[in-house]
Amino acid sequence: AFNVARSGRPGPVILEFYGETLRDNIDDTAYQKTRRIRFAPDPEDLDQALRILGQSSRPLLYVGRGGLGAEAGEELKTLVEGYSIPIMTTLAAKGIIPEDHPFCLGLGGYPRAAYSTGPAGKFADEADLVLALGCSFRQHATSRWLAKPAKAKLIQVDVDPAELNKNYPADLAMLGDIKLFLQALLRRAPEIIGDWRKGMGEEVKKEIGGLKTQWLKAWEPRLTSNEIPMNPYRACWDLWHLLDRRNTIIVHDAGTARAYIAHHYETLFPRGFLSIGGTSALGWATPAAQGAKLAHPEKTVVCISGDGAFGFTGMEIETAARNGIQFLEVILNNGGLNATRENQLSRFPNREIGTALGGDYAAMARALGAFGERVERPEELKGAVARALSHPGPSVLDVLVKPLEPRPYKQ
Repeated sequence: AFNVARSGRPGPVILEFYGETLRDNIDDTAYQKTRRIRFAPDPEDLDQALRILGQSSRPLLYVGRGGLGAEAGEELKTLVEGYSIPIMTTLAAKGIIPEDHPFCLGLGGYPRAAYSTGPAGKFADEADLVLALGCSFRQHATSRWLAKPAKAKLIQVDVDPAELNKNYPADLAMLGDIKLFLQALLRRAPEIIGDWRKGMGEEVKKEIGGLKTQWLKAWEPRLTSNEIPMNPYRACWDLWHLLDRRNTIIVHDAGTARAYIAHHYETLFPRGFLSIGGTSALGWATPAAQGAKLAHPEKTVVCISGDGAFGFTGMEIETAARNGIQFLEVILNNGGLNATRENQLSRFPNREIGTALGGDYAAMARALGAFGERVERPEELKGAVARALSHPGPSVLDVLVKPLEPRPYKQ
């Protein structure tokens, strides 16, 4: 079971036992740990990929959870820096290389993701080749499956054959572990593409840096807004500047809270941003944050959720309090099921039903044995975060934010 869970496309495995089996006596058996089974791509496909790459003038790396699962961060960094190739990632792969890296575009998608950063969107529009590694091309990552740009070739590499050519036909589809693919690519590259893109590093860095500056300037009114209730982008922007990002794991929930934190937060190490991607598993983040803290007790763990998501699993705060699990939950409280309200109002103007929520979640946290504080104004956030992080157990900040603030792709 452990071998299956860790090999190929990693995932959960269910074991089913008869009750009689669980009651039987058995001899002690030492667990024999097995190596993860991995496989490399076809050498002919690899050489063809390099030839296609060498003919490209605007290449773009697009990395998903498959790259993260393969632990391919170092190889990606070597490829990006060696050949000056910009890189963007899916939500699930944020931080596979530090997002403050000069070649990193942040969140992106092919053709364009719902939460693409400005720089990633521009490079995706202009790319003549996309090298997609471990990406599934799902709804959020494609803005509901936009048409594939005619000018861009697509090389797709994945460990799961079912993902190849599934949502977009690739010009070259390759089966293999992403880490082994990159290692083989880097070994063969000097022979096939030689000095391709040599000396272009500063030009590419300058272009990316300029786009990032321009993009953040356009967002500045929301990131620094003094409006009350607080703009959720301002709340997330201030929060991540109060955290030591080299020692913090962010866990996000579904709904609009995911958009508010993911769009601008720069993750600086692999799995520093634990994501469910575009799925709508409301409530997963509160227990997931506890798991992250138990796995990495040396890290600060911060969970970003909405009041709707917290309503699903918020009672697990008591579990954390009872077991002394220290993490911070920030509830972006907009007084309702925000994404549902968006959808209803877009279809039926001025009509909505079943979306309103209320309650004092800070008081609830205190009643369950945790630290709880309500934050209503931007200037209150800094002190509240400091008090919450100094608490030895779980903490909840109930941050009142502006409802119906548009998500990035609705701007």
